[in-house]
Amino acid sequence: MDSLITPHQQQLIDTLPNYCVAKDLQSNYLYANQQAANLVGLRYKEEAVGMTDLDLPCGAVESAHLFRAQDREVIRTGQPVRILDIHCYGGSQWRSLLLCKVPLRDPAQNIVGTIGHGQELDNRELVALGALLGKIAYSPMSGNYLLTSRTSYIIGSPTHGPKLSQRQEEILFLLLRGRSARLIGRALGIAIRTVEWHLVILKEKFAALSKSELIDKAIELGYLHNLPPGLSKRSLSIILRED
Repeated sequence: MDSLITPHQQQLIDTLPNYCVAKDLQSNYLYANQQAANLVGLRYKEEAVGMTDLDLPCGAVESAHLFRAQDREVIRTGQPVRILDIHCYGGSQWRSLLLCKVPLRDPAQNIVGTIGHGQELDNRELVALGALLGKIAYSPMSGNYLLTSRTSYIIGSPTHGPKLSQRQEEILFLLLRGRSARLIGRALGIAIRTVEWHLVILKEKFAALSKSELIDKAIELGYLHNLPPGLSKRSLSIILRED
């Protein structure tokens, strides 16, 4: 199975710091460094070869469908994506990682898979964001568990869909997680009327007649697991409390 990855690429993966894996076009693991193997609960890196995300021996397996969708996006566009991952990894340890996925190319520059390279977050605000998003994902207070159980986020807007301002991206992100206009306003430090005005604009941009239709269309276009970059610049560990 490792014929798609060259010895030079394997050596590069082994020497890169932090976590690094390579997958083929079907998201089967071609190679992993020891750090990545340990992260997901494997003792030896060789155990990863031939696995898929559906085989991960840790809580991250719950987001396997998102990992595979991210791989397909990289393969389809040939462009890298930046991802925030918050999962219960090996040893039942919750961790927040910042990951970059790029195309894996053969010597003829054909895309034959993906390479993912990630590091644990040490920036205070990003760590706080990771903790908050993990809390949102598994909080019993969440209005719709199916909408809030995502713990893998592509940073930035989807490649397709209407162009949104930073504020509109932030409001949509929170709306998709069941937040009311009041709670969105509290979270972002803006008036409820301002939130409602942006919601009107968002419905126009998505050609939606209602808030529920806006949510449906945004999810269909991939906004559910896209993290607005502006949120990483906010101290978000306390502003989404329900009280």
